Amino acid sequence: MAVVYNPPAEGNHRVPMLSFRGVDNEAYYRLKSTNLGRYRNDAGTGNTLNATRPAVLRLILDSLHVFADEYGADGYRFDLATSLGRSDRGFSPQAPLFAAIAADPRLRQLKLIAEPWDLGTRGYRLGPLPAGWSEWNGPSRDSNRRLVP
Repeated sequence: MAVVYNPPAEGNHRVPMLSFRGVDNEAYYRLKSTNLGRYRNDAGTGNTLNATRPAVLRLILDSLHVFADEYGADGYRFDLATSLGRSDRGFSPQAPLFAAIAADPRLRQLKLIAEPWDLGTRGYRLGPLPAGWSEWNGPSRDSNRRLVP
């Protein structure tokens, strides 16, 4: 099952507030350290969820459990997975979300596939995902797509 946590639907600071911004903007989004009213845009749509924050981690983990336990998902392809491993220090394969999935007895047994890029610094991260993760091969996908009429 493809899961898309980034990009979230709210967009940048200029569009209407739809959900997380109204609950707790700083708890859910990565903000620019020089201007907390502006978003880090690693997802390319105006903002990026902050998967280092407890509320975001809980949201993601709970939804993964629901999809697996209630609907039988046997694995996930994470859209823009690199953005889920970012903090203010950059990307890390030991990021809180990856560590939480590895520590979870149910989730770590599922197929985990990363779309290994985002628009952040050094955004194409082919290779450094955690052990047990596979990677979506974007160039291969694009080549195959050109073959299909």
